[in-house]
Amino acid sequence: KDKLKKVIKEGGKRGVEIEGAADMGGLQFFCTSVDLPEGDLDLTIKCLEAMNAKSDPTEEERKGGSGHIGKTIFSVGVDQLAVVSYVPEEKTGELSCEEWLKCVLGSQGGQVVSTSKTVCAGVVKTNSDKGVFPLKIREPMILEANNFLRKKGLFPEDNGDDDDEMVFGDDDFPSM
Repeated sequence: KDKLKKVIKEGGKRGVEIEGAADMGGLQFFCTSVDLPEGDLDLTIKCLEAMNAKSDPTEEERKGGSGHIGKTIFSVGVDQLAVVSYVPEEKTGELSCEEWLKCVLGSQGGQVVSTSKTVCAGVVKTNSDKGVFPLKIREPMILEANNFLRKKGLFPEDNGDDDDEMVFGDDDFPSM
């Protein structure tokens, strides 16, 4: 019970952050990770619901408010990485929630656990034999989720102030 409360609080806070970032950057879709669900899929879904909850302007602390922004969220646990994708009803024409999640999970051999038109969830199990650890695969999967959006023209192209990514041009690969 206590954990659920904390998870919902984290989701609510994240929702406000996402809404702010989206408003500033004109984003319709967003990828982020949450800590408190610790890889528990049900809790990760609860966290997503809290992010999407309608913001109550009368409350002292704003929560949620990002229901109009599609998102894939990742939660790292010891045994698995939980991945939940959400596409708002009005954006399902542009983006299939299931397709987005499958692409992201597929990059690390994860499995889809549940699907609906707007919320799909899956996990990637830890596999030490194959070097699959939730913490290690989270960033590449976030990248995968963003790249999927880029291919669909739904995510802004990188404008070069990000040092994390190496970008290769045609000149970097001598022709065979």
